Amino acid sequence: MIDENSFIKPDAEETERPDTSQTVEGHTTPETPPVVPAYGAPLPLPPPQPARPSNPGRVLLVWGLIIGLLLGSVLGGILGNYVVMSNPGTFPWARTVSTAYPTNTSSSGTTIVTTEEQAIENAVKIASPAVVQINITSVSQNPFGFSSGTQEGLGSGFIITSDGYVLTNNHVVENATKITVVLKDGREFRGQVVGTDSTSDVAVVKISGTDLPTVQLGDSSTLTVGQKVIAIGNPYGLSQTVTTGVISALERNVQASQTETLVGVVQTDAAINPGNSGGPLVDLSGRVVGMNTMIYQNAQGLGFSVSVNTVRKVYDAIIKNGKVTWPALGIQGATLTTSIVEQYSLKVSQGVYIVQITSGSGAEAAGLKAGDVITEIDGKSMTTIDGVLSYVRSMNVGDTVQVVVDRSGTTKTFSVTLKALG
Repeated sequence: MIDENSFIKPDAEETERPDTSQTVEGHTTPETPPVVPAYGAPLPLPPPQPARPSNPGRVLLVWGLIIGLLLGSVLGGILGNYVVMSNPGTFPWARTVSTAYPTNTSSSGTTIVTTEEQAIENAVKIASPAVVQINITSVSQNPFGFSSGTQEGLGSGFIITSDGYVLTNNHVVENATKITVVLKDGREFRGQVVGTDSTSDVAVVKISGTDLPTVQLGDSSTLTVGQKVIAIGNPYGLSQTVTTGVISALERNVQASQTETLVGVVQTDAAINPGNSGGPLVDLSGRVVGMNTMIYQNAQGLGFSVSVNTVRKVYDAIIKNGKVTWPALGIQGATLTTSIVEQYSLKVSQGVYIVQITSGSGAEAAGLKAGDVITEIDGKSMTTIDGVLSYVRSMNVGDTVQVVVDRSGTTKTFSVTLKALG
C-alpha cells in the first residue's frame, strides 16, 4: 500500500516482524546460532511454494502460431512452384527435372525436360508461323555492267501485320525482279517492295493476304548481355531452322560495306548463315528483338542483328513517308588514341578527333572545325566515334544538339542542327 506521501505502508493484515539480527556492512551476525542437524539426521524440508497458475489460452495461441507457420510455408511453396512452372518464359532461370520411365521394357533411357527448353519450344511455336522464306530472282551483270542472265537467291523475313506487311533485309530484295514469299504452312505469295533503306539494311515487302500469322515486336533497349535468344530462318534453303545463343554485345557499329556502317546492332552467338538474312532474332517470350543481318566470314559465333527498335523506326518512316532520312552531324572523326594525342599535341586524352567537316552540314554551319575534339553532346560524355554515331542516329533530322569540344585547350560549345545524311 502507498500512502499520500508516496511511502509504502504495510497492509493491514501484515504483522511486523522484529529484527532479530545485528547487521554490519558485508557481514550478518545472527543472535541465535543456526541449528545444524546431526550427521544422518534428515534435513528440514523447505517451506511449500505456491503452484503457478496454468494458462490454457496462451498454450493454444502458441500452438496455433506454430501450425499456421507450417501450413503457410507448405502452401506458399506449392503456389510458388505452380506459378514458376506455369510461366517458363517469365522464369527462364528456374530448373526442374521431369523423368518419364518408358513402359516398354525393351527400350531404355529417360526424358529430361527443363523450363528453359520449354520456353524455347513455346517461343518457337509463337514466332515460327510468321517466319517466311523469301525467294528472289534478279538480273545478274557481267564486269562490264551488261546483263548476263538471271540468278536466284533466298533469304528470310517475318510478317508483322495480318494483312501482309513483311520485314526483311535490304540486301535480300535489292535488285530483285521477282519476289516469292513462302509461309511455314506452304502457301506462296507474290511480294512487292514497299520501301528499302540501305543505311540500316531494312526493307518492307507487301503480300496480299488476310488473317496471316504475325509476330510481336519487342523492345531492344531492354536487352542484356547474356540473355538467351533464338534465331529462326532458312539457312541454305533449310526452312524453319532454329538456333539458339545469347546476346554477346549491344550497340555495336559494324562496317557492312565500304560506304555503309550498321549502327547500334545486336551481336549474338546464335548460329546465323546465308539464308538467315532478314529472319527474326526472338527472346524467350517469342517477341522479335532483332533482324539477323550479317556474320563475320571465317569466324564462329559472330553474328549481328539490326535492333528491333531501328527496324520499327524504318518501317514507320517507310509506311508514312515512303523513305527514311537519317540525321547526321556532318563530320568525319576518329576515337582519340595516345598516338593521335601526341601527334597533334592535344590537351585532352579522351574524345572524338574531328578529321574533316562535311560541306553544307550542320557542323559547318555551327562553326566546328577540323582539329576540334568532341567531348560531350547534350551533356553526355563522348569517348568514341561509335558513341557519337549512335547518339546522333537516335535523333531526328532537324533536331538541335549541344556539342562541347576542346579547341587548343579551350572548351567551346556549339549548337548544331542535324541535317539529312548525304
